[in-house]
Amino acid sequence: MRWLPTLVLALMGLINLGRGAIHAFAADGGAASIAGLDLSSNRQAILSFMATLGLAQIAKGLFELYVVARRRDLVTLFLSMQALDTLLAVANLYFWRPLPVSVPGQPFNLVLLALQLVALMLAVRAAPSSPAGPAAT
Repeated sequence: MRWLPTLVLALMGLINLGRGAIHAFAADGGAASIAGLDLSSNRQAILSFMATLGLAQIAKGLFELYVVARRRDLVTLFLSMQALDTLLAVANLYFWRPLPVSVPGQPFNLVLLALQLVALMLAVRAAPSSPAGPAAT
């Protein structure tokens, strides 16, 4: 099971590239066509926010895939960041500022969060013990 954290991070990299491309490059950013949001008021502001979110997801996905390909020593760190990001997104979608309609990302992110937390626990358990940081001299 030592391979699971790396596989989950690779999966998240691909998911972030995919949904980032939709948010950044689809005509409506997926807001209306996928999420069913009403774009009749402040269309440009909503599309700008969607594109910004999408471009950030693309950047995150590229970094995650780089870690999987070249820097496996950073898998635990990047899984931690992804799990925190997903946790905050879930908290926002369900509690802080929920959307006026249920969107596909809500249940999907719950499943992803559970998968990320399992992978993160496995990564932490498999990590070799090391000092907290460089020794002070």
